[in-house]
Amino acid sequence: MGYTHGVKRLADKKYRIVYDVPPSGGRPRQQKRETLVGVTKKEAVAARAKRIEKVATGEYVKDDDMTLSQLFEKFMAQKRSAGLESTTLARYQNLFDCHLVPTLGKKKVKELKQSHLVNQYVEWTQNGSNDRRISARTIHHVHETLRNVLNFGVRMDYVKRNVAKLVSADDLPKAIQPKPKALTQDELAKVLYEAKSPTSRSKKRGYLSSQPWFYPAVFFGAYTGCRRGEICALRWQDVNFEEGALTISRSVTERLEFKATKNDKAEVITMEGDLATVLKAHRAMQAEERLFLGPAYKDQDLVFAHADGAPVKPWNFGRAVLDCIKRAKVTPITLHGLRRTQGSLLSKAGVPLEVIRKRLRHSNIAVTMRYLDVDREREAEAAAAFERLMGREAV
Repeated sequence: MGYTHGVKRLADKKYRIVYDVPPSGGRPRQQKRETLVGVTKKEAVAARAKRIEKVATGEYVKDDDMTLSQLFEKFMAQKRSAGLESTTLARYQNLFDCHLVPTLGKKKVKELKQSHLVNQYVEWTQNGSNDRRISARTIHHVHETLRNVLNFGVRMDYVKRNVAKLVSADDLPKAIQPKPKALTQDELAKVLYEAKSPTSRSKKRGYLSSQPWFYPAVFFGAYTGCRRGEICALRWQDVNFEEGALTISRSVTERLEFKATKNDKAEVITMEGDLATVLKAHRAMQAEERLFLGPAYKDQDLVFAHADGAPVKPWNFGRAVLDCIKRAKVTPITLHGLRRTQGSLLSKAGVPLEVIRKRLRHSNIAVTMRYLDVDREREAEAAAAFERLMGREAV
């Protein structure tokens, strides 16, 4: 299939655009080709029109003159068009603006070298960034962001190679991986009690933690280990009370757009009796809300929704859980920490690692192992077991 008005379809949501750019190298006419990923034909046509407008107004930047900041702008535009979550976009923007713009932002991409990155990381390690201390973990995050941006530049033919890939682990400061935090069985019980008993202040002000769906949602998260976007996207059609099964097939973004789960596939997990009881009671209460509001109820079949049926933003849910955990005065964790807690308690109960992996729907066991914390008691049991096996022969 050829070009139609300077636009050629390569695959689903993948187009190549071609347009004239200012001549160089003595050639009277020069064309530029760009491959756009994650866009519709209409968006590709609009993107081409913007390029042509920039050429006409003198704003066009040749690839040879492109700075790192200009490449980052193109990277972000592509990520936005591909529907990347707003929280991820904000993290990219913050890391780039705070650390890379003041140091390497004006550097031409073609002139960027491995030594520029390594020297900058050394400078940050010794003297901080923007007169503030910068942790080794943040430097690793900045480097990963830069690697992604340059990968994009290579794919789009803006740059010939990704110099960030040449930076070895020895060139980066040693970042200590924080120990995963999880609640004990008693601590989890305290959190669930707190979620079920909202304060008078939260009721008076209408906080999320006082709304009828909040406790069932926290209970669901604790008993399934689901991610916050998956919890907020769960539908009643995904709940099978007869078979005691839950289908986790989708998630919801901060823009309240529904999408596939992280692993991009639907999976069925078991729902035991206590969770089923909580969900049935919640469904009855939700039915009363629906009946009271009548046509005003925005029915999207959501299990956990606002009183009018509207979806809950995952970040807001996570913030409310964070406050609930703080009030419970237990180990400080986030909503995602309930997922780690599920894995940790299952491990302590002797559940096989492969079963925990399936329950948490991890892509591989290596991810699951990072979630688990072998407690001191279990470790001592292992030492005693080995000693029993050896007897006194080794003494």
